[in-house]
Amino acid sequence: MSDTSNKANLASAPLAGVEEFDDRLKRTDEDRWLATRYAPAEGRERLVAIYLLNQELQRTLHTKEPMLGKIRVQWWRETIEQVAGKAPLRRHDLAEELARVTKDRPDLIAPINDLIDRFDDILDDHLHGGHTAGGDHEARHLATEGALAKLAGLVLDAKATPEQISLLSQVGEARIAVAAELADAAARWAVARTCARKLPSALWPAILHLAIVEDKDEPRSPLSKRWRLFRAALFRRL
Repeated sequence: MSDTSNKANLASAPLAGVEEFDDRLKRTDEDRWLATRYAPAEGRERLVAIYLLNQELQRTLHTKEPMLGKIRVQWWRETIEQVAGKAPLRRHDLAEELARVTKDRPDLIAPINDLIDRFDDILDDHLHGGHTAGGDHEARHLATEGALAKLAGLVLDAKATPEQISLLSQVGEARIAVAAELADAAARWAVARTCARKLPSALWPAILHLAIVEDKDEPRSPLSKRWRLFRAALFRRL
């Protein structure tokens, strides 16, 4: 249950430009990158930055020791405090990009912290008993996708209603339930797809990537992916 992660280290790295972050997401998560093409320019840059942050957080779940993952999560928690202006910002390319794209959107700091907390919850489970299928632990995995979908929605529209943000979370969690092959996944996804149609077009770039359902035996071609996204955006149907 993880996104493809990039190879950047948490250590200091040469600072990158907007195009580099865009290219990084395209290389590591083309589906989400394609979906960001449907967002306005400022929203697109913010989405790219938070998706790359999500990749860094996903990496914490795959460390050899859960405590190492928690150290990385804490590193990002402290970095987001710096991004919010509570301390001097450390020299790190993604940290500086997050500071740039949230400069005029301080309301995004709280949902970013919520996303970080969701990963910390999973690592707590790993630290005290390991990864177990189903139950509360599985729910925490789903919650990371829900928190990311909420954040993406707020990136696109700061005035999105609580109901709309909740629907985004529901759709994100349902799709991950399908990927995890949970017993109730098909039913959850059917409900989520119906509910998604209530969302305004402006919020659809937050979930458009979910329209690309890959066949394990026959991956979709670049043209097929783009067609499915276009159709989903046009008809607001996953």
